Amino acid sequence: MSTRNTAIFDLDGTLYDYDSCNSISETGLAGTISECFGVSVDRAYELLRTAKSNVKQRLGVGVAASHNRMLYMQEICELERKNSLQYALLFYDAYWNCMLEHMELFDYVIPLFDGLAEKGIKIGIVTDLTAQIQHKKLRRLGLTNYVSCIVTSEEIGEEKPSEKMFFAACEKIGILPQDAIMIGDSMEKDIAGAKSIGMEALLFDGSTEFIKKARAILG
Repeated sequence: MSTRNTAIFDLDGTLYDYDSCNSISETGLAGTISECFGVSVDRAYELLRTAKSNVKQRLGVGVAASHNRMLYMQEICELERKNSLQYALLFYDAYWNCMLEHMELFDYVIPLFDGLAEKGIKIGIVTDLTAQIQHKKLRRLGLTNYVSCIVTSEEIGEEKPSEKMFFAACEKIGILPQDAIMIGDSMEKDIAGAKSIGMEALLFDGSTEFIKKARAILG
């Protein structure tokens, strides 16, 4: 029988299909940019790619703010010599409203979370990106009643696989690393990061074997 009393999950790519939602959202955003600026959709995509690259290069790797879409949108306006105060928030809302609209939980999530709740196993979230939008995602996905705590890279100042992310979750919940299991879709960020502090970790790969493994480990 497992003695673990906590399951910690990554959010993006683990609880829902981030890549698909991001692609749809960027397509909608490119259309909005094209319409507002009078440029081709191809040019709009080019602006988005360049803006992302510029922001990440300026802020550095592993900084939560480097994912902030508002900074991307401001950069897009400045690349086209447009007033960011007129357009950046419009573009930001266009992207995130589309993302939130298209997010759907993977089929495994609610049955697993219900089973964990029945066993009294606490659920935490350890995620990169900024706190505000990650809170909005959890609310949109209907998970706020399941999750005991959330740790974001914005509040820690470092991204996964930083040990600080995982230690912070343990501290918030009041457990030791060996009392929990980390579940995520990134071997580098989620699995290696958790194991570096002695926490067991399970890779989410979308397979039918994943649920069996998770339930077996958590008892």
